Amino acid sequence: MPTGRDAALVCATLEKADVSAQPCIDAKTLEKEIAAGAGAVLMAEEGLLNGTLEHLIETFNRHPVWSDLPVVLFAGSTNNSEKLLVTIGTRLNATIVERPIRVTMLISAVRGALRARQKQYQTRDLLNQLEQSDRQKDLFLATLSHELRTPLNSILGWIQLLRGNNSRAIDAKHGLEVIERSAKAQAELISDILFVSRIITGKLTLNLQPIDLIPVIEEALEVVLPSINAKNIQINVFFDPKIRQIKGDHDRLKQVFWNIFSNAVKFTPPGGRIDVRAFVNNAQIAIEISDSGLGIEPDFLPFIFERFSQADSSYTRKVGGLGLGLAIVRHLVEIHGGSVGVKSEGADRGATFTIKLPVLAAPQTASDANKTSDETSETVKPNEPPKGIHVLLVEDNDDSREMLAVLFTQFDLQITAVASVAKALAVLENARPDILISDIGMPDQDGYDLIRQIRQLPPEKGGRIPAIALTGYASLQDRQLALKAGYQDHLSKPVDVNELFEIVKSIVDQTDHSKAMINSQ
Repeated sequence: MPTGRDAALVCATLEKADVSAQPCIDAKTLEKEIAAGAGAVLMAEEGLLNGTLEHLIETFNRHPVWSDLPVVLFAGSTNNSEKLLVTIGTRLNATIVERPIRVTMLISAVRGALRARQKQYQTRDLLNQLEQSDRQKDLFLATLSHELRTPLNSILGWIQLLRGNNSRAIDAKHGLEVIERSAKAQAELISDILFVSRIITGKLTLNLQPIDLIPVIEEALEVVLPSINAKNIQINVFFDPKIRQIKGDHDRLKQVFWNIFSNAVKFTPPGGRIDVRAFVNNAQIAIEISDSGLGIEPDFLPFIFERFSQADSSYTRKVGGLGLGLAIVRHLVEIHGGSVGVKSEGADRGATFTIKLPVLAAPQTASDANKTSDETSETVKPNEPPKGIHVLLVEDNDDSREMLAVLFTQFDLQITAVASVAKALAVLENARPDILISDIGMPDQDGYDLIRQIRQLPPEKGGRIPAIALTGYASLQDRQLALKAGYQDHLSKPVDVNELFEIVKSIVDQTDHSKAMINSQ
């Protein structure tokens, strides 16, 4: 405001209303204040002369798309107000106020302009978050592509070597071991992604029972023991004998400790050290897992349990992974009513993860514990591969169908393999297989269509044939859909052959027992 003491008076008035105001003596000062984060610009119409308006518009045009800085213009009269509307009404986000200005009108116009600017800043922050999320998504997809393609490269490479002209010179046993190890690595990555999806959608359920925690920790430690020995890592374990039972899911807690141990082994150099301590801490059991590994930078510590977060996500990183393991750990521990934290003094200073879980107020009796242990051991006792069973296999993928057919034949199962729902129904018109194993995702009609049509058939036409869904759709929701549609069980690809055979034998045995009961009646 180049006229008299107007600028000073307006600033003083706004300061009394708790609005910080800064007078600008020229266009250059104004531009500097705008760049510093001004919430609104107040100008007298006289201040638009001598090219200031054009300079102001040029400044605003350089702003990002979210920015539309509010301008409050003080006009000398009604006629001037109308001229200003015509001149700049479509060029600036302007509110025109006629002089003489009442204090209430001034404060109202400024506060309105600041509210509008605040909304713009919120839009800016949202756009920044979306941009950050987009970058994180691109980084995750790039990492996922790398992690999936690396084992795939080993698989395809060894297959080509084994099929090549010089295959006799190749160590076939070693090649098959690499192929199996790489395929399992891929399967673990996919399982982690699906597991996180179940967490996000709230579809993860626990099988909570009174359990002793020490055996769970020991089982998880046994899984990584070969890697510990391979790197010549010293392992020290201390378990407080006063530790009591907790209420938890055995498999999920084993997953928690396996993830922590795997990280410790992964980031600890050869000849390093890992310490495991479990002790009673008030009404909780505290488990500390310390390593002498790479350590964690202080600025990354707050994000270490976030999904897809990795301390080193560059192309030159030394350790692979998707950054999901610790996010899974935190969620599983928290839904057990516990907490997990981490401490590290920085790079190459190691790290200590501490998990705290609530103890049971009343421990389970020894007889109950033994009973549970006996039941568990009986449940997981492996079965011999079933023999002489007629399997109807429905799989549209030629390679997968052929592989399963050969596999079943090797174990003395009679196999009828077809590629579609229509062909499967045609088989049932002329034969009575003992069990159906079907894919879900198929063209024209899927596995759900097949089982629904089968369940509508009379028993003598195969309507009660036991059925297993064997599919790449592996989420908990997919399992529930399969069981609801009429399947007795649901297995995800890649399938564990022993698990498949156990389920086949179990289902067929149950069916034979039911038939015997019906016949005896």
